Amino acid sequence: MSVTSEYAAPKALLDWAAKAEIKTLPELFRRTVKKCGPRNYLGWKDKGTYRYLTYSQINERVLQFGSAMIEVGFQQGDRAAQIANNRPEWVITDYGTYHAGGVHAPLYPTLNEEGIAYILNDCGAKVVLVADQAQLAKVISVESGHSEGRIPIPALEKLEHIVCMFGTPTATSTKKLWSWDDFLKLGADNLAKNQAEIDRRLSEIKAEDVASLVYTSGTTGEPKGAMLMHGNFCSNATTILPMVGIDSEDLELSFLPLSHVFERIMFYSMTYAGGTIAYAESIDTVAANMLEIQPTVVPSVPRLFEKIMGRVLDQVSASPPLRQKIFHWALGVGKQFFDARVKGEVPLPLKIKHALAHKLVFKKIHGRTGGRIKFFVSGGAPLRRDVGEFFLNAGFTILEGYGLTETSPVITMNLPHFPKIGTVGKVIPHVECVIAENGEIITRGPHIMRGYFNKAEETARSIDQDGWFHTGDVGMFDEDKCLRITDRLKEILVMSNGKNVAPQPIENLLKGSPLIEQAVLIGDNRNFISALIYPNFEQVEIWAKTQGITGDRASLAANDKVIEFLTAEVSKLCSDLSNYERVKKIALLENELTQDSGELTPTMKVKRRIVNEKFKDKIEGMYAEG
Repeated sequence: MSVTSEYAAPKALLDWAAKAEIKTLPELFRRTVKKCGPRNYLGWKDKGTYRYLTYSQINERVLQFGSAMIEVGFQQGDRAAQIANNRPEWVITDYGTYHAGGVHAPLYPTLNEEGIAYILNDCGAKVVLVADQAQLAKVISVESGHSEGRIPIPALEKLEHIVCMFGTPTATSTKKLWSWDDFLKLGADNLAKNQAEIDRRLSEIKAEDVASLVYTSGTTGEPKGAMLMHGNFCSNATTILPMVGIDSEDLELSFLPLSHVFERIMFYSMTYAGGTIAYAESIDTVAANMLEIQPTVVPSVPRLFEKIMGRVLDQVSASPPLRQKIFHWALGVGKQFFDARVKGEVPLPLKIKHALAHKLVFKKIHGRTGGRIKFFVSGGAPLRRDVGEFFLNAGFTILEGYGLTETSPVITMNLPHFPKIGTVGKVIPHVECVIAENGEIITRGPHIMRGYFNKAEETARSIDQDGWFHTGDVGMFDEDKCLRITDRLKEILVMSNGKNVAPQPIENLLKGSPLIEQAVLIGDNRNFISALIYPNFEQVEIWAKTQGITGDRASLAANDKVIEFLTAEVSKLCSDLSNYERVKKIALLENELTQDSGELTPTMKVKRRIVNEKFKDKIEGMYAEG
């Protein structure tokens, strides 16, 4: 079954491709291999140190992978799925699948068996690649299907091969099992025979052909496979690269999942520039890995930046008064310097003060990131204004952009010379973006997906007859033509009195407190707004000791005095809001909301339906007397 049989080629992409130099991902990759073959491309931590493979070495393995796929009967248009963390094999699989004329469908490693089975069946994967024994076990557990659990799982009838990235597999499977080395050897041994077929398949790939099925992480409902075309990715990567100034000397620290389109476009952009990408060992080692490799580019979701700022401010608050005074003086100087730089003229006295502020304060903060940051990139969720301003005032450049899986992804972005905090920047070239009558952001251009795989009706609801994709986000353009995101149409809380409340701005307001790490607003069909709060327990514990309150986090979260203390903090933060928007009651969570525990998507968006179900008792408790 063709992935595009039900969908017409989009006009905006065809118009772009008629003028574009780079139209497909293999063209993008092979162009850089030709220019930068001996340069380091991909790095990973191995036995305590980072090792790198060059562009030429990766290209060699890509050809071997493509040859192996052809050898096992993989046809043009077939799908290869992959369940893996960020690693060189991920990239080899991606480009290798295209060299065999196929479609790559990456899955998040955190998916459970049910989620894996759904996507493998939906995309009809012929080959699946797994990173470790645990992922192999998940696939084997569902390969024959079963009727256990909440939803029956049909057998993976299209799946024929499982390639394992961790040595020789010893499990028993109804599918053909391969080790990574054996699969590449199969390709290498037959490359001379298959090279002409690889070249033929590459020559037939067009900009409008689907490159990847990227399944939405799903804050509501079942995942949908966005059909992202070669031209989608290429138009985005080649457009944003000159805007941010990435070049072959840049080094990215990569830790956001490549399964998500935000990190994916960073990877293609870095490849197009001929830069180097090093993979963090894990999200927990990012700080240490930054010191080791000294990156120039670090893309992240806002949570990392919130934690960095929080650690710095906690250390400052524990310092002697004089050091605190110097720190806040330096931040003030940093703000003056940034404002003057944006206007285009920095007076000499301010330059001198800023140099002193950097020497006394900012140099230490920069040192903790490796000391070479050209810019941070924030995406996936809104960046709090206070966090963005902290980084800019400390002398960093932090760029926030906006996009969705279905837009491959960038629609707007801030630029290094004009990073306007509180906005997601200006619309990038080749892209149209306007505000509909209901306040919804809609967009059109070569970045728009071809549609949702196997879901023509869903596609028609998202992309209208004129080619406009309806984002579901609400926003407005300011006087500088920068876009502000105010909320999501589907997430707006409709109270029982008919009032509408946008939760994200209020949640960000609450998270601006040093006492609050996470906040989720509740109030749909209720008569007042409440909130689930995960506090900064380090700060709460300090206060609790002064009150003679002791105990673990569970007992602190249930303590009436602690709840009263944090309720007062929330009330103070909400004092400038309309009365119906103010948070009247709170309930405290003892554990952080995480992706692993199921409450957050891979880009740290709250799965509100899951949160509402999981904490139903706490929520009902807040309204029991309301």
